[in-house]
Amino acid sequence: MIVLLDSGVIGNICNPNPSLIRRQLDNWLFGLMARGAYIASSTICDFEVRRSLKLSEIQGSTITGIPDLDYLATLIDFIPVDLEISRLAGELWALARRDGISTAANERLDADLIICATCQSLAQNYPGRNVIVATTNVKHLSRFVTAATWQEIMI
Repeated sequence: MIVLLDSGVIGNICNPNPSLIRRQLDNWLFGLMARGAYIASSTICDFEVRRSLKLSEIQGSTITGIPDLDYLATLIDFIPVDLEISRLAGELWALARRDGISTAANERLDADLIICATCQSLAQNYPGRNVIVATTNVKHLSRFVTAATWQEIMI
């Protein structure tokens, strides 16, 4: 199984404030890894989470999740948004607009579709492997890829 983490899940994993969800996510993530799941994300997710954490830091927060995000990058792969993924995301964006199911305003960078393109690329590169996006936003992503909340993903 390949599990692609979206920004919402990574944001919760790197939340600098201790919480029950953070502990549950840590247990879930390490449990999947122990059972042989390949866990990855997209560099666009690193960007989305990092910018939020950095803004909090710049605005004076004394607690930051950036070290946790950096540590996460030693545990999982962050897949670069390369030309193949960029082209696929552009196709998905156009199809979504054509079908009236956009996931972001036209003028915004649609990170959801970049995540979907990354997921589709993984599925193409690893045929026969189950690829699923762990997300906090199943509605937007499930139009294009298999997606579920992290709590629903078990192996």
